[in-house]
Amino acid sequence: MSTHSESAPAPDESAGYVCPHCEATHEHDHVDEHAVVLARLTSLARFAWLRVGIGVLALVALLVLTPPTAALAYVLAGLVAWALTTALGLLVASVRAARTGNRREGAFVLTAVLAGAALTPLAAFGVALAARDGLAGAGGSGSSPLALGAATAVAVAAALGWYLGSAGSEVVGTISLRRLLLQESRAGEAARDVAVRTRASGHPVSDLVWTVASALVFGLWVFACQFLPVLVIVLIPLHVALLVLSRRLREA
Repeated sequence: MSTHSESAPAPDESAGYVCPHCEATHEHDHVDEHAVVLARLTSLARFAWLRVGIGVLALVALLVLTPPTAALAYVLAGLVAWALTTALGLLVASVRAARTGNRREGAFVLTAVLAGAALTPLAAFGVALAARDGLAGAGGSGSSPLALGAATAVAVAAALGWYLGSAGSEVVGTISLRRLLLQESRAGEAARDVAVRTRASGHPVSDLVWTVASALVFGLWVFACQFLPVLVIVLIPLHVALLVLSRRLREA
């Protein structure tokens, strides 16, 4: 006489499950929103101070290594160039949104960024022309060749001014975001939800690298336009193409 035994069904492991974090009764990957928000706040503060530190150290080094008056003048020129480029980019985006009726945030930002990219070489061209006139006047002869060292100092100072404008706006945005994340309001709750959803995408380091790289590219255009102003015709489409490529690489 043979006996046949069937294996007993496996017990339902999910029966009686209670999440130790949120007390939900269904199995799920729990995300501690409080911990995510705290980490985001810490990261925002750290990189805001890092941006400030880079700007201060670069400015001190520039003032030590170059004549302070001229250095500050070209830092201011770079800062003004950033402000005008940003403002005109936003203006173009606003006009386009009003004409087309497309007020989506993504389309607005993209238009502003592309318009600003097209204007950036023109801003560098303006700084370069002002530098050529100023350096030629200081040399006593408008026809004297431009010194490589002087042109480099101008480009570095202008790049620092561009960085200070860009980094300054990011620090202001960081302060506003930190306040929003701490608010007990619907807007604050929405910001915390976004922080949780985007916790694995992007990194503050890439944003900082992008800021520094943008400033260095602007300084490079200033340097090039001091020796060959007509190059700005090529730099306009080149800068737009570089921006589009870099955005695709960042989003990949």
